[in-house]
Amino acid sequence: MKDLSLLTWKEIKALDKDKSIVSVVLAPIEEHGWHLPLATDLLEGEHWSRGALARAEEELDAECFYLPAFPVAAASVNEFYGSIHFSMKTTYAVAREILESLCCMGFQHIVVIASHADPQHQIAVEKAVRKVNRKYGIRVIAPMGPIFMGAGVEEPEELKSFQAEHPDDYHAGWVETASLLDMDPSLVREGYRDLPDARITDRDMIFRKKQLAAMGEYGHIGTPRLATEALGRQLNENCIASLCDAVVKFYRRSGYAPYTHYALYSILPLHLGFLRKVRRAKSRKEKD
Repeated sequence: MKDLSLLTWKEIKALDKDKSIVSVVLAPIEEHGWHLPLATDLLEGEHWSRGALARAEEELDAECFYLPAFPVAAASVNEFYGSIHFSMKTTYAVAREILESLCCMGFQHIVVIASHADPQHQIAVEKAVRKVNRKYGIRVIAPMGPIFMGAGVEEPEELKSFQAEHPDDYHAGWVETASLLDMDPSLVREGYRDLPDARITDRDMIFRKKQLAAMGEYGHIGTPRLATEALGRQLNENCIASLCDAVVKFYRRSGYAPYTHYALYSILPLHLGFLRKVRRAKSRKEKD
């Protein structure tokens, strides 16, 4: 496994593109409560990506490469202090142009690690992947959206039971806090066990104002106090295993379909330009 950006163009040109896998992490710099760093999603994406690629190299006759993470992502909540978000249009354009560049180099197996669960980000990335695959043939997969929605390797019973008991943990709650405790405990600030619970339903998560209300002054949604390093180890292990499964199946072009489609993609109001088109049509109708 190598950093593609440290190779020269001649070295990249000489690679066997049919036996090379390239991963690209796309995630934001954004607030993660009082207790987690702004780079939480980037750190998770890099950790999961490197772990999955290392395993894929052991299973496949392929060489894996990664690029430095790109801190570019769309989000529905832009107002919170510390966040650097981009529009869906910009995120789509950046993702598409990165992927087209890799396709122009000849790479046949490209994996986008969109390690930010916001529907706007996942939809923008999937749109870019669809566009590139239509233009160059099937070369790219973005499995994180489906994995966030339940695709992948089955979780341990202990983890499933805990999630069932403590659901609706969406942002900087026990899930992400535990993930970072496993990766590097020094990244988690002291006092996370004293933070209050913040609740919201999955239905209300698509509404910006309701998200902001749930986040309150703290910036998290969920229960950070429940996080443990042991839970984080299970979460990270499951994500790495699921991501490796997606990479291996995509490389072999067999059985990868469950990792290709984000379930919320079909909700049209979440799409880039949908509401603008509706307003335009309504305005024309009123003029008529």
